[in-house]
Amino acid sequence: MSTLALVHPTDLVALELREGLERRRDLWEELLLFSTSDDEVGTLADVRGAAAMVRGLDRTSLEGVDVAFMSSTMEHNRKVLARLPEGTAAVIMSLDAGPEDGYPIVAGVNLAKAHREQPMISAHPATVMLANLLYPLLAYEPQRLAATVIQPVSIFDKVGLDEALEQARAILTFNPDLPRKVFNHQTVFNVVPATQATPLDAQLNTVLGRDLAAPIQLLQAGIFHSFSASVHLALATDPGLDELKKAIAEHSANELAEEPEKLGPIDAAARDSVLVGNIEPVAGNDGHYRVWAVMDNLTCGGALNAIQILEAISQQAAQ
Repeated sequence: MSTLALVHPTDLVALELREGLERRRDLWEELLLFSTSDDEVGTLADVRGAAAMVRGLDRTSLEGVDVAFMSSTMEHNRKVLARLPEGTAAVIMSLDAGPEDGYPIVAGVNLAKAHREQPMISAHPATVMLANLLYPLLAYEPQRLAATVIQPVSIFDKVGLDEALEQARAILTFNPDLPRKVFNHQTVFNVVPATQATPLDAQLNTVLGRDLAAPIQLLQAGIFHSFSASVHLALATDPGLDELKKAIAEHSANELAEEPEKLGPIDAAARDSVLVGNIEPVAGNDGHYRVWAVMDNLTCGGALNAIQILEAISQQAAQ
């Protein structure tokens, strides 16, 4: 692939994507920046060490573009998809993308399903984390997964980070007037149920190609970066604890923590892997295990996954 476009290039995942693409210059020659937002159009960003302007997007802007990455929300990107030129592949990084928008892809799990002829969704960070945990265990026939996933405020981009910081300052200075533009509740020093824009259990089943009973509870915590997950697995075939750990560790996206009992979301910041902490058998239930894991939603669960999709379709084009 030679010409790439990044639509809505200034949010946190898009910034990580641009940095990641700088390290993979073998995959592209030109990167164009576009936006449908007046706040972004006309701003400058760094591309290959030079200033590049974010341009407004019109009906001909993506002509000649090989792959278009789309950040921001589907409210904006569905309009872009509707006028995508023939021959331009779409990689959607919107967290609220649903099955009607494209096919969800997790690198290392179902990259074979990545084809430039259909829009591809870089899957939700929770799906990326859980799919990488489960994929190496498919041989043991997982029957059920129950997961509690904790998401950080960076899921709401810079405005979420800013409001969390303002709330922390207000609380620490005994100011009762908490900012609530992004969150309608106190977020810092707190954990509450979160709204799921994407049906995560259905997306996970699609990525794995299995129909698992996979209830996923999403919680919002007042932490800045990285997802965390407490997972209960039920396997039809019990490999034993040692073999289970070995299988998880041998999957390229996973890494066993050196000090699993101390693992927290802060340890995953800027890491390109799913960090796996305590793995414990459930007493009296053969094949049942509890797993704790953390993952950076901007790198491993965001930009890196999108770049690996680009790599896959670039290899397809070269064949």
